[in-house]
Amino acid sequence: MKIPFMAGSSVPLAQRRPPLELPPKVQVLEAVSIHGGPFEGYDFHGLEVLQSLAEFRAGGETGVSSVQMLNGAALWKAADDGLWSPKLADAAMAAELGSRQPTLRELIQRPPFNTPAPWGILIRYRDGLRAIVLKIGEKHTRWNFACRLAGNPEPQATSFYVGPWQNRNLFKALAHAIQTHFNERQAPYPLERTFLTTGILESAVESRYQSGKSLETPHLQIAYQPRDFRALREMGASWTIITEGMPEPAGIHPGGRRP
Repeated sequence: MKIPFMAGSSVPLAQRRPPLELPPKVQVLEAVSIHGGPFEGYDFHGLEVLQSLAEFRAGGETGVSSVQMLNGAALWKAADDGLWSPKLADAAMAAELGSRQPTLRELIQRPPFNTPAPWGILIRYRDGLRAIVLKIGEKHTRWNFACRLAGNPEPQATSFYVGPWQNRNLFKALAHAIQTHFNERQAPYPLERTFLTTGILESAVESRYQSGKSLETPHLQIAYQPRDFRALREMGASWTIITEGMPEPAGIHPGGRRP
């Protein structure tokens, strides 16, 4: 019917602090995405944050070969086995908290980071990229990312800043993307991104059900090319109008206001 589809998380549209743009056609060796929300619902957003950057690597997206849900000791054994990098996770957390922070292993022993226990979705891409989406602490505005690029030993890291009023202002940028979708009659970023992230999430849930078994994912051989969506992303201009000290307007209360 020639009707364009649009899907995806609002979080990749948030402002990146510090600014981070991957060089064109760069080789990404490993990546970490960190969130602080509940299982599945926020794992999806963490996957979208990961994918919104990883898809710009050399060759574009080629799909995912395996997915594994990791909890408890299995999470840290995978790190010790070199399947994901705690140092890269340290860089991702430093983008949010500042550089003078303890390591992730130390951080998760302290309040408020020690509850609930962390978990991770370990992802192996078909082109060799290794990635993990981690749940750390219980802060619903925690959206951090770090990656390591070929030929550059220094981690590249950023934190996705959502603005005042918790995650509410993410929908400002999302509304802008939806308007662009209607006006230009094409999705502002690839639908395949969300096709892939929801497939990864489904496999992660199945891995969790199977006690953390690593699952091969031949059905996730989803290849696509990225689309530059910088014109839709929040770059910080909104926060000169909506400031941290501005009271949050009342929202909609389903079923009426509660006492």
